[in-house]
Amino acid sequence: MHPSGNKQQVADSCFTFAKNRVITFKAKSKMTSIKARLNRSRLGKDGLYPLVIQIIYNRVKREMYTPYRLKPSEFDTRSEKAVTDSRSKIRAAEIREVNECLVYIKEEFEKVERSLAGQGEYTSADIVRCYKARNDLGNFFVYADCKIRELESSGRNGTAANYRSAVNAFACFIGSREIAFDVLSKKTVEGFIEFRKQQENNPNTINFYVKQIRAIYNKADEGGLVHSSCHPFQHIRLKGSKTAKRAISKKEIGRVVELDLKGKHRHLELARDLFQFSLYTRGMAFVDMCYLKKENITGNMLSYRRRKTDQLLQIKIEPGLKALINKYADADSDYLLPMLRRDSSYKGYRYIQRRLNKRIREIGAMLRFDFPLTFYVARHTWATLAHEQGIPLSVISEGMGHTSEKTTHIYVANLSHQIIDRANRTVINCWK
Repeated sequence: MHPSGNKQQVADSCFTFAKNRVITFKAKSKMTSIKARLNRSRLGKDGLYPLVIQIIYNRVKREMYTPYRLKPSEFDTRSEKAVTDSRSKIRAAEIREVNECLVYIKEEFEKVERSLAGQGEYTSADIVRCYKARNDLGNFFVYADCKIRELESSGRNGTAANYRSAVNAFACFIGSREIAFDVLSKKTVEGFIEFRKQQENNPNTINFYVKQIRAIYNKADEGGLVHSSCHPFQHIRLKGSKTAKRAISKKEIGRVVELDLKGKHRHLELARDLFQFSLYTRGMAFVDMCYLKKENITGNMLSYRRRKTDQLLQIKIEPGLKALINKYADADSDYLLPMLRRDSSYKGYRYIQRRLNKRIREIGAMLRFDFPLTFYVARHTWATLAHEQGIPLSVISEGMGHTSEKTTHIYVANLSHQIIDRANRTVINCWK
């Protein structure tokens, strides 16, 4: 965080990963003191004082300004925490952001001090200088790491993993984790693309990496961190390779459902049942099936929010779906299906995802399909079968929770659940 930074930059720099942590700025060693305080000598016209970080080392004092300004009543000098009695949700959120920022700063200064202590003599100016180097949001990789932590703290682990994968691939090309946004050029992007081609990445993988890097760059640009007039991703055109077949026929569905798995690995049957579960639930994504809980069922309705879009979907429980739910009912688990344990971490989710993805592909191989069988195939299949049955695109879109089709949603915002339920029943009946 640089003294010249603004609040938007900090908000975008994601000081949100340390929520609900207690903040105390005490001495970290016999000679170092790091404290948060209001600079009462710099009263602004708005009646607010700048929040600063005071570093004292060997009796030499340095101050570093944060992007925040507070009223005297909004800062508790004893606990060094921002406080508010405002009923405004917006102001309360801003105060939480301040405290999260302070926790972040403390942790970063501790890391800096440990690093400098291992190198020999240093000064308070060195502490501040090294902190700023570690937190220079003008550095692509520093900013990217911040965004990744922000995503993880908000539970968007999938997007965070996508960012991290692309950032690591980009770092391999750069040869370090230091490149300023203002130095990042079209030539750099083109060089990265050529580098990944030499690594024998397929076009879709390269396209994926570039999209993630571009998304990070655009967020930094929106936050005022890019000062260059060049647009490194402008006119970058990537052609993806033709994707494998993603929908299967009614006959192929029957082969999957009727496949004899007796004596096989237990996860094979689970994978097959999850494939059916997705078909019964309008192509529910694997991640959403994983996190379903018993509380998502009310009467004969299954309600859940898509983790990708946060859209609420409601599905009538048809007999086939009811049978699958009953099959995996477990009184000792909060989850509807046997994939996650209580309070399972994202690592736990990724582990079971890899296991079951492997098993569903094995089923495809056992049936000698000439394309990889995945859980996404079930989602694509539901949409394809619905289309073949003459179900309107608007109903299909609403049923699958598509939010990107803005035009469609203008007309179907209040589409009756009965219509969607009938559409789902039609799709189920066509392959049963």
